[in-house]
Amino acid sequence: MTIATAIGLATGISPAFAVDPTVARTSAGCSFASTSDRTNNVQTCKVWSESMQTYVTVKVRPSDQPTGEQEQAVYFLGGINDPSGSAGSSLYSTQYNLVMINGSTSTWSSNWQSPPLDSDGSPLTTSSGDTYDPQWETFIGEELPDYLNENFAIDQTGNAIVGLSISGGQAVNLALKYPDLFKVALSTSGYYQTNNPIGWILIPFILSSRQGISNGLDGMWGNPFSAGNTWASNDVFDRIWQTKANGQTIIVSTGNGLIASQAEWDELMALGGISEAVMGSVLEFVSFVSAVILNAQAAILGLPVDFIYTNGAHTWQRWGRTNEEEAQKVQDALKKYQLPTTTTTSADSASAASLVANEPTILSSLTEVPTTDDTTAPDEPDTIAATTAESPTSEEALAPEPDALPESGTAGETPEVDASATPDSPVAPDMPATQDAPEPNAGSLATVVDPDANPAPPEPVDEAASDSDAP
Repeated sequence: MTIATAIGLATGISPAFAVDPTVARTSAGCSFASTSDRTNNVQTCKVWSESMQTYVTVKVRPSDQPTGEQEQAVYFLGGINDPSGSAGSSLYSTQYNLVMINGSTSTWSSNWQSPPLDSDGSPLTTSSGDTYDPQWETFIGEELPDYLNENFAIDQTGNAIVGLSISGGQAVNLALKYPDLFKVALSTSGYYQTNNPIGWILIPFILSSRQGISNGLDGMWGNPFSAGNTWASNDVFDRIWQTKANGQTIIVSTGNGLIASQAEWDELMALGGISEAVMGSVLEFVSFVSAVILNAQAAILGLPVDFIYTNGAHTWQRWGRTNEEEAQKVQDALKKYQLPTTTTTSADSASAASLVANEPTILSSLTEVPTTDDTTAPDEPDTIAATTAESPTSEEALAPEPDALPESGTAGETPEVDASATPDSPVAPDMPATQDAPEPNAGSLATVVDPDANPAPPEPVDEAASDSDAP
């Protein structure tokens, strides 16, 4: 038992947060983008992607757990499944970290074999004119977890991933490709049998009609008729059997395609009239059929896949009806992957009290140890990505400007300890100091931030466009 734990047990003082959820991680490129985000403890971060050579906007709501607890996270491909974005964070307990990845959904949250092209056949570019190279699987499965572990103490095992519509199947795919990182996956209104003629037609159609991308057939996973294509490795139906061996839990939710309420009808009519109403029904019906086929496969093989069926078309109204149930199932599943925790007994408390009472020298020396300005969160890393600029850790500070970062006055300084401290006294170590989801049928391209020309990763700049969670 550590001295700090003993003191905490004896005095009844709760240990500090692993990361204070109320303080923006400014040195990690984070800030509160709005009053609503500040209220919900949701901060917007610029995260460097080496694979894509650009910054990615990621919203993070840290947990409010004390230091030492397991830090599980729920990753969302895009915003939380709610039109108001960060407000959907209320569906999930503050025991869990929430990570919302903006920009991935318009390119199927996937690694592309060649750059996506617009309707004129020209490569899509970043705001600085650089060619856009989507490598979302690498970013989400490898780069982002390192960033989150370093800056938010989020574990790289036992997490969940959630995808909606065109990202539903990819949420399951990413879980299968990174089974230690993601033990739980939720797909809402997704598609699961893609490596077949229907998939070869449907996926390029969705990318073209909703995102303006003309080369979805051969640009993303390669031409399905050519060697080296990855359509099979991205087909959930072909790989779902792995969930049992991986010890994972998969949750699949779908409507039946029938417009279930006047509010649903009004939503579709407002988006595009009769043609949009037909499209909303067709998209959800295709998801329904795909889920039924997957359900039969899971039943035959005895796979850990849970299904939720409801009425409704491809609309926010339909998704809103099952959001709460889905969130509860995700959290219930995450509990199965929580690591055992040490239980404090009355004997421990008595021992702690005795230790405090009989060690006045230790307590005295501890009072002389200087502390950092922020006593509730680990020190911020000195840089964003590979840059060397330092930044302040003030709660009110905003994300650093692209051209420069303010320096921290405490970085690199060595605190002095009072001479009265005994040699054996443990000196407290230096504590290492949600773009909203747009409407489901928005046709905007993924938000991508252009990189700087310098060898080191550039500073974050504003994104060029908006993200779309659903076609």
